[in-house]
Amino acid sequence: MSSSLACSRRHLLLSGAAGAALALLGAPARASLARAISLQALTRGSRHVVVGTPADSYSVWEEVGGRRRIVTYTRLLVEEAIARLDPAPELMVRTLGGRIGDTGQIVHGEAVLAAERPCVLFVGGGDVLVVQGMGQGEYPLVAGSSERRLALSPRLGELESTAGSATVRLNRQPLSEARRRIQGAQ
Repeated sequence: MSSSLACSRRHLLLSGAAGAALALLGAPARASLARAISLQALTRGSRHVVVGTPADSYSVWEEVGGRRRIVTYTRLLVEEAIARLDPAPELMVRTLGGRIGDTGQIVHGEAVLAAERPCVLFVGGGDVLVVQGMGQGEYPLVAGSSERRLALSPRLGELESTAGSATVRLNRQPLSEARRRIQGAQ
């Protein structure tokens, strides 16, 4: 084989390897995209749909899904039952993540039950109550011009939403309209 052919072949291989490396290193980062849950599925999958205010919470280590994780239990004071079963005046709701000492765990997409911040909550589960659909089942209430309005959960990731999804149907709605839509989805 001639030296010019070997040099040309080596140049081709090195160019190809360099191009592949640049393509891999220069690839755009991609975020995950979750599918939005329909309002009907979120409502029907819940034991309780309530307006409530998180009162206090504590975090512990627990085995969840075969792994040791920090979970937070929040005592929720129920102001109003919107749909499904009537709850007790107080519910203990578990969310994933929290802080114990110097160790903290954040679970992206999980509901954020902030103390003294009222919200509409879709609660499901058996012995342990959880927020249905993680952040898709939590809607903080914010002051509106005449009545409180629903907002999206602060840790809710990007969703592939459709017109029937809970996030589209409930976000920015006055509580009275959200109540009507939730009750109609039972």
